[in-house]
Amino acid sequence: MFKKIFCCSFVFIIIICAVLPTAFSYTPTNFNIDAEGALLINTDTGDVLFSKNTDQRFYPASLTKLMTALVLYESCPDLDGQKITVSEYAINSLQGTDSSTGGLKIGEELTVRQMLYILLLSSANDGANAIAEHVSGNIPAFCEKMNAKAAELDMTGTHYVNAHGLHDLEHYTTVNDMYKLTSAFLSVDILKEIAFSTKYNLAATNKSPARSFTTTNYLLLNNGQKCTAEKYKGQSYYYKYAKGVKTGYTDPAGRCLITTASKGGYNYMCILMKSPVYAENGRTKIRIEFGDTKALYEWAFNEFEYKNILSTDQIIGEAEVDLAWDTDFVSVVPSDKLSAVVPKVADSSTISMEIDWYKKTYDAPIKKGDIMGECSLVYAGEVLGTVTLEAAQDVERSTLMYIGRSVKSFTSALFGSKLFLVFLILVIAAVAIFIISLIILNSPKHKRKKRRRF
Repeated sequence: MFKKIFCCSFVFIIIICAVLPTAFSYTPTNFNIDAEGALLINTDTGDVLFSKNTDQRFYPASLTKLMTALVLYESCPDLDGQKITVSEYAINSLQGTDSSTGGLKIGEELTVRQMLYILLLSSANDGANAIAEHVSGNIPAFCEKMNAKAAELDMTGTHYVNAHGLHDLEHYTTVNDMYKLTSAFLSVDILKEIAFSTKYNLAATNKSPARSFTTTNYLLLNNGQKCTAEKYKGQSYYYKYAKGVKTGYTDPAGRCLITTASKGGYNYMCILMKSPVYAENGRTKIRIEFGDTKALYEWAFNEFEYKNILSTDQIIGEAEVDLAWDTDFVSVVPSDKLSAVVPKVADSSTISMEIDWYKKTYDAPIKKGDIMGECSLVYAGEVLGTVTLEAAQDVERSTLMYIGRSVKSFTSALFGSKLFLVFLILVIAAVAIFIISLIILNSPKHKRKKRRRF
């Protein structure tokens, strides 16, 4: 009776969920993201709130320098005792590129720590070249290290041919790969500290007087700068909840931006790739990636919250059981609790369960904790999470039912055998012949014939 009530109730809930309009979509409804590739992810739970072309190839531009910095840190952990000397090639190879530099001089000596600040804050291409030569002797050899690290991080859509990110057809990545790289990068305290800095004062070196470097990330600068793009015209670039991480730009790559933001106990990372460089007139340069990033963060902070969706003592289904005398089912519960960042309007009436049983029927005995299947929770077409399902109690096996099935299986196998059927037919035929023979031998007519012979 309980099973029938549960099944009817579950079906009713699913039907209701199917006909109700979706309360909220994971796609922002009040603004568009102009970047061709994008990802907004909660870094605590891994929940993806927004994604766009995350496995498509893009040119990373200066986002490349996150990998350059990571390889330098792992190759030269002595940040203050080891010095990098800037070569002539590191400077002269950039002539005519009109790219960002740190204003380094040939023969200038800087510590690893100093070079990391120059590389990440001012996006110095000359610094990237100097780092590559210092670590590996030449840039191609350094790129081998970069690609090896990418493989280690499972960045399957990435390939590097330089250390700075200037355009090359064979130098590419994906949004998902940049998430993997940035996560590894931010796991290193000193790299995170540098990337989150807005300004660095460099002491005088052997070639240059003291100077300062400022971040290229306008979200971090509370200096009154306002967006000139029509979409966010007049709005401040500054966003007080943002931290780091890296900007990037070439015409083929577009505007690229990776940031993090924290507010009210929620932590997010936003990655935008190939945002527009020019306004619709095709002439005026714009910085729309900062406004789009702010809009995504505010959407996340205002519309989403962390919710406990399933608990480990919550019975959510029944698995069919055979060979048990007093029951034909076992209740199942989640093996682990399931929590997710979901829209604030989401509740049990708008979240549907999809149960996948590993078997159609399970044979007793069953022990509490045995894994029976898995359950996925879906909201607005997005899978919030999946947990395995385990038996909520023991189910004993009936010896009588087990013997009965064994006998049934044996006889089914026996009588289903072609060889046995042939043997059975031969036996029946032999018995029939024997009986017929006895009948004939014992008939009165046959006995009279035998007496006449004597």
